[in-house]
Amino acid sequence: MKRFRSPLLVALGLLLIPGVAVAAWTASGVGSASSKAFSMPTGTTPSVSVLGRNVTVSWTAAAFPNGDPVAGYVVRRYPNGGGPAQTVLPDCDGTIGGTSCTEHAVPAGTWRYTVTPVHGSWTGTEGPLSAPVTVAPPSLSLSPPTVTSLPAALSGSLGGFATGETVTFRLDDPGTGTVLAGWISPDPVPNDGTASVSVTIPNGTADGAHTVYATGSGGTVASASVTVDAQPPVVQAAVIQKTQGGSAGYVKQGGTYRVYAKVTDAGSSVSSVTADVSQISTGQTAVALTAGSWVVDGVTYGYRSAVLTADNPLAAGAKTFSITATDANGHSGTQGGFTVTVDNTPPAASDVQTANASGGVVGRAETGDTITFTFSEPIEPESIVAGWDGTTTTVTVRLIQAGGSDQLQVYDAGDTTVLPLGTVALGGNHTNGNRSFTGSTMVMSGSTITITLGTPSGGVRTAGNGTMIWTPVATPYDRAANACLTTAATESGPADPEF
Repeated sequence: MKRFRSPLLVALGLLLIPGVAVAAWTASGVGSASSKAFSMPTGTTPSVSVLGRNVTVSWTAAAFPNGDPVAGYVVRRYPNGGGPAQTVLPDCDGTIGGTSCTEHAVPAGTWRYTVTPVHGSWTGTEGPLSAPVTVAPPSLSLSPPTVTSLPAALSGSLGGFATGETVTFRLDDPGTGTVLAGWISPDPVPNDGTASVSVTIPNGTADGAHTVYATGSGGTVASASVTVDAQPPVVQAAVIQKTQGGSAGYVKQGGTYRVYAKVTDAGSSVSSVTADVSQISTGQTAVALTAGSWVVDGVTYGYRSAVLTADNPLAAGAKTFSITATDANGHSGTQGGFTVTVDNTPPAASDVQTANASGGVVGRAETGDTITFTFSEPIEPESIVAGWDGTTTTVTVRLIQAGGSDQLQVYDAGDTTVLPLGTVALGGNHTNGNRSFTGSTMVMSGSTITITLGTPSGGVRTAGNGTMIWTPVATPYDRAANACLTTAATESGPADPEF
């Protein structure tokens, strides 16, 4: 007896088997039936090739067991190192009816492709991964890398752009930078993604490092660096300082000095720096400065001359000098208007005064009392204490018993070395024996040096009215290195109690 097979049951049963789909069936009209089932084929390993940003994927056709071809294929792209499938771009997306396709504008990277057969609503097994294929990133090369005059035409090439893109150029920012005149050839970008480039850096572009951006109409961006060096070095600052150090900007006739300059060049390196100081030293029109690092009055300078000697005689007053700097590409410029003051007048003792601290005993030297030395002009702090900058420093004040007119001298903090402030005759009897006021402080302001007394080493006396006489020494010098006169200065004003 013949068994009847329902075509519907056969089809449903086959659909439950993974990868198997019913392709066709036949049945008699009177009680007998027969069926035929096909399996969906597996995709083959595709071959891949790249041209610019275009990747062509090709594969062998897949067919059912009876030789009938499948209706189409789905192409997928994966990162070479693993990861999920990427979005396939036009011309390889959707269902491909043939056995090859070309994906355009593929992102830079290394990729692998697969092919999966499809037939109507049925899907076969995804085939093996292809060999890796690398799409190069966008690139831009320009020559020369450094331009020494403006405007400057650069030539070069670009690569890794998408087929059909037009290209524009900007300076230093791909979206908002200055639009540059430029073109590519051929235009638009051909299938291989490459083109020759010409672009112009315009007048007015600042010296230094810049970036040229090439932007494709499809969003591709590439860049190249270029350095502009069309200007001479910049002389930011220059000073003359006496060789004794300290304050800059002053010299004396016959004195020695150095020239310092701060020079920069954004586009290249500085090759030479010279100074014209012929107003200070006759004939010195191109004094060479050597590179290094020196700090003068809080400013760091990169160039310094050898020791020079000012003319003698040399009239007092302001003198000008200039700096000429040349860079590695031959650009040279001279910056003038720098000045130095010639000062031939030596400083002198002008006045000496004491003051009593609030609440102290008038006429008695006590902690907190002060003595102020006034010179005829500012004195270099370093000529009083090595390395001193005039701010508060610790010293020791000594009262020396000398009969009816005791004396005052200033020593260092350790009370071992007398400082070159000379001797003050106090004009009264302030102590029965020598006393040291340790922990005293000294500070300079303009032409004055003020000392505040610290703690005395013993008892002191209260003295009556008197007039002080200050006898300086020649060791201190002014900003031009003129040595102090030794002429004594008498306290101004009427006789009064000291301290």
